[in-house]
Amino acid sequence: MLYCERLFFEGGPFFHLYTEPLKDDLLFRNEEELNEGLNMLAIAVTETRCDLLAFALMHNHLHLIIEGRQADALECYSKFQSRLAVYLRKEQRQNLAYASKVKITPIESLKQLRDEVAYVIRNPFAARTNVNLFAYKWCSGYLYFNDLLSWLPCGKPACEMSIDQRRAFKHSRDAALSNKIRVFEGVAVPSSFVDYKRTMSFFENARQFLQCVMKNVEAQVEIAKRLGEEIVLDDAELWSVARRICREQFKIERPKDLPAEEQVKLIRTIKFDYGASNQQIARCLGVQLAMVNQMFPLSVRK
Repeated sequence: MLYCERLFFEGGPFFHLYTEPLKDDLLFRNEEELNEGLNMLAIAVTETRCDLLAFALMHNHLHLIIEGRQADALECYSKFQSRLAVYLRKEQRQNLAYASKVKITPIESLKQLRDEVAYVIRNPFAARTNVNLFAYKWCSGYLYFNDLLSWLPCGKPACEMSIDQRRAFKHSRDAALSNKIRVFEGVAVPSSFVDYKRTMSFFENARQFLQCVMKNVEAQVEIAKRLGEEIVLDDAELWSVARRICREQFKIERPKDLPAEEQVKLIRTIKFDYGASNQQIARCLGVQLAMVNQMFPLSVRK
């Protein structure tokens, strides 16, 4: 048994905890509010008996990979949610903290753990075209296998801040903070509350980690479907999916070589199973946009 497999079976349990994206409003409207979200998460993690392996805070939802009992994982989110409600109360937005349902998925294999971590890290990149998935400040993606991590600011222990600063940090009269949390310019540093070294131990090496994040398209699609989130693949990823389907189902190497009937089947698969837009289908499969628009008129861009 490989070292990382033994760690998985001896550790755990593991869970992917996530919230449904808000459709009509935002939890965090700007960078300042996302920074506050980091602080709330750091406090919640250090006040509960669980370990945070990966996270992503988005403007309208969040993802957490947690090692620990399910009750502790849910308590961690409950503490985060309560602090978020207090923070949002100043603008009468506290109902948003409870508007998004929290869901939790048990992680039952090492492969699933790797796939779920990769999904969380990739989430900001999939949702926003201007995001570098290894440089998004409100996600743990930059922590893993990063030789430059020691060059980044590690901050100072939060417990060394003045009592007024700690109260402002917590938005509470209670100034108690874990000595694990480190703060830089008023914001919790993720390396101080994410057990990223533990997460790295579940991957054989940096190459495997990067392949899970960047190359394992099928796992990303499967998880997105299970979570009810939008599937977002770039053109290169969709092209690789189309090539694989052609080889496996139709025994043909390229989509453009398919007979008309099988080309229609491929287009429908790409549309319904992989969430491609009409324009993307036309680009990647080399077919006329008018033909795709005729097949899916409700998807035509207004």
